[in-house]
Amino acid sequence: MVKFKQFKQIGFNLLLGLGGISFALVITEIALRILGISYPSFYQVDEYRGHALIPGISGWWTHEGKGWVEVNRDGLRDKEYTKNKPENTLRIAILGDSFAEAIQVNQAETFWSLIEQQLPNCKRVNEQQVEVINFGVGDYGTAQELMTLKHRVWDYSPDLVILAIFTGNDIINNSKVLSPDDRFSPFLIEQKGEFIMDLSFLETETYQWRNSLQRKVIFSIVNNSRLLQLINEARIAFKNRRNLLGVQQQNNQPTEIVKYLDLTPELYLKDSNKDWQQAWTITEELVKLINQEIQQKKARFLAVTLSNPAQVYPDASERQKYLTQVGITNEFYPEQRLNKLGEKEGFEVFNLAPQFQDYADQNNVHLHGFENTVLGSGHWNQAGHKLAGELITKKICKIL
Repeated sequence: MVKFKQFKQIGFNLLLGLGGISFALVITEIALRILGISYPSFYQVDEYRGHALIPGISGWWTHEGKGWVEVNRDGLRDKEYTKNKPENTLRIAILGDSFAEAIQVNQAETFWSLIEQQLPNCKRVNEQQVEVINFGVGDYGTAQELMTLKHRVWDYSPDLVILAIFTGNDIINNSKVLSPDDRFSPFLIEQKGEFIMDLSFLETETYQWRNSLQRKVIFSIVNNSRLLQLINEARIAFKNRRNLLGVQQQNNQPTEIVKYLDLTPELYLKDSNKDWQQAWTITEELVKLINQEIQQKKARFLAVTLSNPAQVYPDASERQKYLTQVGITNEFYPEQRLNKLGEKEGFEVFNLAPQFQDYADQNNVHLHGFENTVLGSGHWNQAGHKLAGELITKKICKIL
């Protein structure tokens, strides 16, 4: 009888303890929601592009910079737009990767928001309303941007399509050989002298797992719990902090910092190996296909090449030391190659990197990077987006 009472007391205490823990977890979850603290995952699988943004999701991005991210009901990191274009409206669609997605900064600070704000001042707009719709998604290559154009963009009837080309990793992302084995993305491949779209990513274990019911349930639970999001965010922040400390140890060696900024020197070499030559061929074919698609829809096309961190590091002497060290004689080779493609195929190419470099040198300002990562590296910060918005707006006004 005594033992039974002891077990009963132990059970009661255990239930009381579990109840207290559950109550604390519920209170924490409510508090996080009241405070607006959320760190969801923004991506889901997509049958055409491998992955895409989740419609209606919102939360903070703090791994690099700090931006409040809201995805509209159509899965775009942008405000809401009607698919039917209003009368007397000039519509511009932005295709791109993480530089266009721009979750490192707030929406109002992005280059595409700034274009929408500034372009109405152009007299050639003729007092039309201007809408700049952002279709950019992180980690996209040009094949995914082509699929976005085909399957998403035309619903909005744009007058002008801007392709934001980040040569820093787009060329690699377009190559099935140079990309990581686990990259699930469509690839344009060449077979028997013809280019075809390879959708075999749909058969990969990564895609199958992310598209499975089990994973979707787990994903939904985490994405709907602010507490689980916070725990996951802390785990990622700890990992990133360790990596950042390793990079910051190089801060007394500027040349090493600049070296850290580029993915690979082969990007700038005219006579790279055959894999790089094929990657460039595929990239150029993809851009040509985008141009042809836009011409068929009777819209206008502007290809904009963005800046790579090492091209615009605001110290010309240190920049040159690095370029010499790795054998690069022309840091604007990617831009020049795409310019030749535009001249041959009859579409406009606008290069930001040379003007970014002049601005960075004259003003001694970092256009890439954030205080919580490494200044000069990674994505555009607010200054980079501001300059890009101004330059692209002027270019659009000129070609209208």
